[in-house]
Amino acid sequence: GISIDGTAASNLTVTGGNLTMSTVTSGEMYLTPVNFVQVASGKKIQFADSGEYVSGNGTNLTLGSGADINLTATSDINIPSAVGLTFGDDGEKIEGDGTNLTIASSGLLNLTATSDIVIPTNVGLHFTDSAEKIESDGTNLTINSGADINLTCATGDVNIPADIGLTFGGDNQKIEGDGTDLTMASSGNLNILSTVNEVHAIRIYTGSGTAETIAIQNVQGTATGD
Repeated sequence: GISIDGTAASNLTVTGGNLTMSTVTSGEMYLTPVNFVQVASGKKIQFADSGEYVSGNGTNLTLGSGADINLTATSDINIPSAVGLTFGDDGEKIEGDGTNLTIASSGLLNLTATSDIVIPTNVGLHFTDSAEKIESDGTNLTINSGADINLTCATGDVNIPADIGLTFGGDNQKIEGDGTDLTMASSGNLNILSTVNEVHAIRIYTGSGTAETIAIQNVQGTATGD
């Protein structure tokens, strides 16, 4: 049966079967409490079937879905500061503190874009701290290091394209190849130094043919020296 008492705390009680509340032909159904509508701990509000529901146990709130959960806000979906969005467990998490956004992974962090991963102009990619950084200004790419920069190919070469120079200090101190010839340019002295104590410590030699010669030529000036 159904009973409604007339006390200050009115009660609607159903014993036995299901309670169905529906409109006859058209119209909506409104729940308009002064404060809240409370569902008992562990009880579900289901949508269409048992696979679609909202449930709370007094600590955690669970949204269940038989397939996707679509958040279709017309503006933003806001997650509070210092509250993380976890994937699988607390080791896989995205969280913001109102200033910085942290993406944490207990294993690998894979960025699997089908096109490019774009980092804005003048925004660096840091490794450990700001001294280890890759950054672009839209024209030049800068690689910074607090100490050495190591190019450690497992196999093969480090390839610099033809007619692209490797400069030291400025453009007038450069090593460059055109695909055939290699040029070493210096606006001052070009010093070749070997510290090994053996015969033929510095070698300049050719490697093929029978008519090759080696020429060391001064094309400017008349001064002589050792």
